[in-house]
Amino acid sequence: MTSLRLLALILFLFAAVFNSAAEETNYFCVVCGQGPLGGRIWISKWGAICDDCYKLENRCALCGLPVREGEGTAKTGDGRFICKFDKKDAVLDADAAKEIFTDARQDLASLFGPGFALQFPEVSVNLFDVDYWSEKGRSDGLHKFGFSSTHKTPSGKCTHQVVMLSGQLRDNLAATAAHEYAHLWINENLPAGRVIDGDTVEAICELSAYELMDARKRPAQLKRILENPYTHGAILKLREVEREHGFRFVLNWVKEGSAPNFETTTTAFAAPIKILALTFTNKPVPLPEALKLGGLLLEGQMRHAIVCGVAFAAGETKKIKLQRGAVEVRCREIRRNEVLLDVEGFSAPVTLKIGEEKYLP
Repeated sequence: MTSLRLLALILFLFAAVFNSAAEETNYFCVVCGQGPLGGRIWISKWGAICDDCYKLENRCALCGLPVREGEGTAKTGDGRFICKFDKKDAVLDADAAKEIFTDARQDLASLFGPGFALQFPEVSVNLFDVDYWSEKGRSDGLHKFGFSSTHKTPSGKCTHQVVMLSGQLRDNLAATAAHEYAHLWINENLPAGRVIDGDTVEAICELSAYELMDARKRPAQLKRILENPYTHGAILKLREVEREHGFRFVLNWVKEGSAPNFETTTTAFAAPIKILALTFTNKPVPLPEALKLGGLLLEGQMRHAIVCGVAFAAGETKKIKLQRGAVEVRCREIRRNEVLLDVEGFSAPVTLKIGEEKYLP
């Protein structure tokens, strides 16, 4: 055999082996489990998808992954599918939604103090499958994730209701809960006759969600809130105000201001800013009289207890300022609904449940 024929044979065999390897992969379809896959393969954030599954009509409402109904997936009452990967983090149960709302309002109260608490704390929280309040049927509509309402009696008593769309991921639902909670606070505190334009109201509520997500270190949620067209850019203006004057200033503006919005470029806006800012300077938030567990922050496997606005991880020691003076506190253990502390002045460990106060001897 001539050297030329030998070279041609070697090249042919190499090509055959290469083509055979290209047809066989280590990919398995994340939807149906078939594999190793060959031919056309689609890649998603969850992994490979075979061509047959890619052609499925049903898609996850959260991530767009093709869905085979019943194979570890979920389906809401209005026909939205949740894939098996998102299902573990999607909120489909009303009790879970109530817990998320409660955690959100407790964290906000820990962040901003009693001034951001409801005078009438009872709130009815429910999940709905059909987002009947959504504008998504309109060409210029937006997909809404929650709705809140407050009914005021002639005597001034308020009853609150919040409904949120089912099937949201936990972080999305927590942001929705913070947004709707701010609506309830505005409903209680907006003076009679005071008018704030709609975009500014929604921006204040989005700012509440932003602050909660910032405290919980959720950068993806922060980006989503700032890029959301829902407020027509009002959230960006409000963030400028909040960065300069703080969140409590915004709350005070709702109660004591007169303008319908935050127009930061006008001279008319500058004067009220200075006057209202002095209100906070002259009336600082009083120090707490007792130790109080405001809530628990869960960060995956990490847990933090919020005691008098101070975040503790298990094993951490910090100073807490009380009216009687600073006291050293060590967090021994964080449990489901309580925390175990070593407190300066107490001979035995102190157990605090959420919302409970403990006065020092």
